[in-house]
Amino acid sequence: MWNKICEEIFTELIKKLNSENIRYFVLRNYKGLPEVNEAKDIDLVVEPAKAKYAQELLKKIFKNNGLEYYDDARFDKMLCMHGMSIKNNTGIHIDIIGGYRVKGYEIYTFDELYSHVVEYKDFYVLDEFFDGVMLLVYKIFGYKNPILKDEYREEISECLKNYEDDFRREIHKLFGIGLGNKIAHLIEDGNFDGIINIQKEFTKALKKYARKQSFVKTIGGRIAFLWQKIDRVVIRYRKHKRVFAVLGCDGSGKSTFIDETIKQMNKYYVNDENDNRFHVYHFRPEIIPNLGEVGEKAKVSEQDKDFEKPHRNKPANPISSFFRIAYYTFDYIFGWQKCVRRDVHYDRYSVFDRYSYDFIVDPERSRLRLPRWMRRFFVRLTPQPGVVFILIANADTIYSRKQELDKVEIERQLEEYKKLGEKHKRFHFINAERSPKEIAGEASEIILNFYAK
Repeated sequence: MWNKICEEIFTELIKKLNSENIRYFVLRNYKGLPEVNEAKDIDLVVEPAKAKYAQELLKKIFKNNGLEYYDDARFDKMLCMHGMSIKNNTGIHIDIIGGYRVKGYEIYTFDELYSHVVEYKDFYVLDEFFDGVMLLVYKIFGYKNPILKDEYREEISECLKNYEDDFRREIHKLFGIGLGNKIAHLIEDGNFDGIINIQKEFTKALKKYARKQSFVKTIGGRIAFLWQKIDRVVIRYRKHKRVFAVLGCDGSGKSTFIDETIKQMNKYYVNDENDNRFHVYHFRPEIIPNLGEVGEKAKVSEQDKDFEKPHRNKPANPISSFFRIAYYTFDYIFGWQKCVRRDVHYDRYSVFDRYSYDFIVDPERSRLRLPRWMRRFFVRLTPQPGVVFILIANADTIYSRKQELDKVEIERQLEEYKKLGEKHKRFHFINAERSPKEIAGEASEIILNFYAK
C-alpha cells in the first residue's frame, strides 16, 4: 500500500519536525524510507512534551495530502493514527509514541533512548546496538505469548556478537547478573524459544527494574494505563465500539460480501490477515449454546445439525417459542456486553453475519410461532449495530445460487427486508447482483463515513 502519497506524508512530517527542532526517532523498519516501507506501519517516538503537537500535525498532513478519512486508537502513550483514502486507494498507519512505555512501565526514558540516535538520510533512528537491545526488551516484555520472528532473532544475535561487552553490561543492568547471563547464553546458543519460555521471569525482572528507577513514576504510569483501559472498555465503550451486521436471504452472498469487505477495509487500515481487526459472529454472540445443544447435553433430544435446510423443523408452540426468543435475546443483550467490549479492548470491528432482525423477517429459521408485534418487541431489546447492510437481489438470481428456500419464500423475505430497511437510517440496501469487489467498495465507504473521522 505504500505509494507516492505515503512517501509525501512521511517526508512532510519529518521536515516539519526537523525544522521545529522537535526530538524524535523512527523505531525499526526504517530502511528504504521514505520511498519504500517494508513494514505495515511506522513507529515514530517523539519527546513526550511534543507528542500531542505531532499528532495534530500528522492529522493536518493527512488532510493536506487528500486523505478523506482519519481514525485513531490510543494504547498507553502510543496513538495509532490511520489515514485513508478511497478516492486514491491509499492507507497509511503511523504510530506517534510519546516516550516508550509498556502497560505503564517505562524501562527507558525518552532521554535515555534519544542519547542513542543516529541520523539516517534526513531523519533519526536508534543506533544499531540499542536497536538490538530494544528489540529484545520490547518484543517479549508484557506479552502473554511473545513472538520473535526469525529476522528479529538474527538481529539480536548479531547485536550480541558485534557489541558483546556493551550488550552484556546492558542486560546485567536490566535483569541482574544471574538472569542476564542466562539470557546471554540462550542468545549465543540461538535458543530464543528458551527466552520465550522464561517470559514471566523476564517480565518480572523488568517491572522490578522500572520500579527501582522511579517508583512514583511507575505507579503513576500503571494508574494511567489502567484508567485508560477502564475508560475505553467500561465507561465510554459506546464511543469506541464499531459494529456492523449483514442481512439477506440464503444465496444473497453474505459470506462473500463480508470476506471482501474485510479485505478492502484491511487495505485501508494497512492490516494483514493476521491482525484480526474484524471479529465475525454468526447470527448472535453465542455466550450461551444453541438450544439444540442444550437439549442434547441434557439428553432430552438429539441436536439437529442439518444446517443446509434452514426451515427443516416445524415452528415450536407459542409457549416454547416465547422461551426460545427470550433465551436468544438474553444472549444478544449480555453477549454483546462481553463480546463487543472485548473487541473494543483490542480495537476490533464486531461483524455479525445475520442478526436479531431475522426474528422478524425469518421467524421459521429460529422455530418461532409468535405474533409479529412480540417478535419486534424482543428485537428492540437487543443492542443495535451502528450500520446494517441488507443484500438485495432478484429472487431468480438468489435461487440460482442456493436452493435452500423456494422462490416464493425468497420473495416474501425480500419484501420483509425492504419493509425493515425503511425503518431507520442505520439500514443500507446493497445491490448484491454486482461483483463482490464493487459492493464491498460501496460498503467500505459507508462504514468509514459512519465510524471514521
